[in-house]
Amino acid sequence: MSANNQTLIKEYKGKWYVFPDIMAESWCALDENNEIIEGRNNELPLKAAVAICDTRDEAFEKAQEIDQDDDFGGTEYGVQFNRLCKDDSEVKIIE
Repeated sequence: MSANNQTLIKEYKGKWYVFPDIMAESWCALDENNEIIEGRNNELPLKAAVAICDTRDEAFEKAQEIDQDDDFGGTEYGVQFNRLCKDDSEVKIIE
C-alpha cells in the first residue's frame, strides 16, 4: 500500500506555510457523528504548519528538509505547491 502523501507549501496572506505529511488527494471534513460537512473539503488549520517563510524559495528549501526527515525517507509525492497533486484540488487554509 502506498503512502499517498505529500509535503505541501501554501501561500497565505503574504507568507509561505509548510505542511508535512498531507494526503495527496481530496479529503473531506467530518462532524462529531462522522457525517460529511458540506463545503468543508481540503481544509488545513494554519496552526498545523511546521514552518512559516517569507519567500517561496525559503519555503521550498525548508519543505525539502522536512520531507526528507519523514520517517520513511520522504513522502510519496514529495514537495508540492498550493494544490493536492493527485487530483489537482485546492486546499483552503483556516485560522
